[in-house]
Amino acid sequence: MEFEFFRDLNGHHRARFTMGHEVMGQWLTDEVSIAEATALLATIKTLEAGEAQEFKKNYPECTLLLTREEAELSAHALAFDTDEMEDGMAYYDDELYAGCGLDDLVRVLEQWRDFCSNR
Repeated sequence: MEFEFFRDLNGHHRARFTMGHEVMGQWLTDEVSIAEATALLATIKTLEAGEAQEFKKNYPECTLLLTREEAELSAHALAFDTDEMEDGMAYYDDELYAGCGLDDLVRVLEQWRDFCSNR
């Protein structure tokens, strides 16, 4: 999973992820503040310690599901009704779902928090 953090022309923090993990960039940019990253890192520690089986949080645009081993992020747009599509057509939704190991998410959240802390 490759990604980059940058500031836009207005100085806002942005995240961009490679194909297959694009939704993570949008999620970090729009939903994950320094405080949210810190809270999620604490939640991950409770999962790793066996104090919880899973954690699920709904954000305005997506849902995060954490288990003891992995993280899944899915955009609410995945609820698209494919029954109305014409035969032979396919709905491209690869950029609306991402999964990774919990250790990878920890690395991303720590780096995002550090990046956002350095104004």
